[in-house]
Amino acid sequence: MADTASPAGIADTAAAGPAGEPDGKRRFGGRYRVDGELGRGGMSQVFYGYDERLDRPVAIKVLRQSPAGQIPTSPDSPENIEILDQLERDRKRFLREIRTTAQLEHPGIPAVYDTGSEKNPDGSPRLWLVMQLLRGSSLEALIDGTDYETEPLALARAAAVAAQIAAVLADVHRVDIVHRDIKPANIMVVDGGLVKVLDFGIAILRGAGALPRLTQIDKTVGTPPYMSPEQHLGQVVTTASDIYSLGCLLFELLTGDRPFYDRPDNSLRAQHVQTAAPPVRAHRSGIPPELGSLVAAMLAKEPRERPTAEAVYNVLVPLVAGPSSAGVPDSPSGQDGRVHPADEPAGDGRDPTRPFRHPLLAPPRRRIPAARRPQLSDAAVDQLRANIRVLLDNDRPAEAISLLEDGVERGAEDPARALELRELLAATLFFADEYSRAASLFDAVGHEYRRWGLEPSHPWVLNCAYHAGIGYAQVGKPDEALPQLRFYVQHADPTAGDDEPDRIRDARVTIAQLLAGTGHRAEALAELEGVRRMLLATFGGDSTQVRNLTKLIDRIAMIR
Repeated sequence: MADTASPAGIADTAAAGPAGEPDGKRRFGGRYRVDGELGRGGMSQVFYGYDERLDRPVAIKVLRQSPAGQIPTSPDSPENIEILDQLERDRKRFLREIRTTAQLEHPGIPAVYDTGSEKNPDGSPRLWLVMQLLRGSSLEALIDGTDYETEPLALARAAAVAAQIAAVLADVHRVDIVHRDIKPANIMVVDGGLVKVLDFGIAILRGAGALPRLTQIDKTVGTPPYMSPEQHLGQVVTTASDIYSLGCLLFELLTGDRPFYDRPDNSLRAQHVQTAAPPVRAHRSGIPPELGSLVAAMLAKEPRERPTAEAVYNVLVPLVAGPSSAGVPDSPSGQDGRVHPADEPAGDGRDPTRPFRHPLLAPPRRRIPAARRPQLSDAAVDQLRANIRVLLDNDRPAEAISLLEDGVERGAEDPARALELRELLAATLFFADEYSRAASLFDAVGHEYRRWGLEPSHPWVLNCAYHAGIGYAQVGKPDEALPQLRFYVQHADPTAGDDEPDRIRDARVTIAQLLAGTGHRAEALAELEGVRRMLLATFGGDSTQVRNLTKLIDRIAMIR
């Protein structure tokens, strides 16, 4: 349940009881008592404790972001302001993703009971998460305790474990959540053989994203032996990355060995990026051909060539001897025996390099004249905008989305009013990291603005193109993202506003990452060199952004 490194100071501040507590024990939220430690890691510490209000044992995970003292620049520098702003955005996104995961109520995800945040003595945020207290063993312990030379793990049991993981991923990928760190240590097998996937949301806190920010290139989330080629290269991370990691895990479940090991003559990163995975059937006899083909497909270098979590599940289930072998559920949902495919290929969530400027925070626009009296008055729409802003300020995007969906329906008979509300809905979906829906809606609204006769350089058109492009990139759709982002860069005016130069820079970095991920290395490097000149002019040669962009250029250059 814990990570591998040990953070300084977390144990003392979390386990020790503050003054005034009658029993000297630490409590979170005034009700969750810390009784002892279960494990610790580089970004988290896990305790067992008690919920004194509901009278039940709980697990309490304490998470910590980078302390303010580790910010590498002067307090008033543009770079420092950007990093601190992003840390706050990460905190809110972590809490939001935990709530989203909790709403799934999947049997393969530990139940989330509560979450909140406090301040550390140095001013940095400390987040806590209260979860179901699990009793069982990690998959890492199961593999380490198996003698693969004399009695390897039964094929049916390995298939059942991997099928349950695929079932969880099928559900979370549907809502644009990517785990990013599937590995044996993050999988727990509880009584009865039920598998639980741990540590959703940790990746967000550690700076993960579909498109890594320049301030955090070296903080790519994942564990190197299980990381996909695109993770090793700092490229777009989507649901396909989870499938690659699950492929590495399944390979290890079946053989006791990982596909790749670090070697003096060939680094682990280079092997994941360039070396074909060894056939699993060459490492263990008796593996059915369909299982060997599945593992090979999951370990494909090109993300588009990997199967979906649903497809993985459907191949594995027939290989399970029976429900008693490992408790495999009837379906990814664990309910009706069927896999429910996602409406859209999902991706991971990542904030753009700069904080997202929600249109609701800007002054109201002059509206396109309506052809008829709208069902919603201007006053009603203005009130709706105010309500949405309050909800977003209080980090309640699901409620805001519901209100806007109702508003879009009520204003449907007036095309102009409906268009305005649809863009507000797209912006709110983007704010909530629901990139699949946001991108397609921004795309459609931008097209409608052009049909209304607005010029390509009009701010409304450009806003739609920028967010549609970033959204499509987030969910791994380069063919849809690249035209939108190129359109934006071509028509955007860097003197149009304070944020425009940063948006242009972000769009160009995203274009380069998408080009690199689709095999257009030379074009990607040329784009990044142009961005480097922009960064040098803004932040200087010693900035984190310039140093990390250079690392990104070096990584792309290593691709053959």
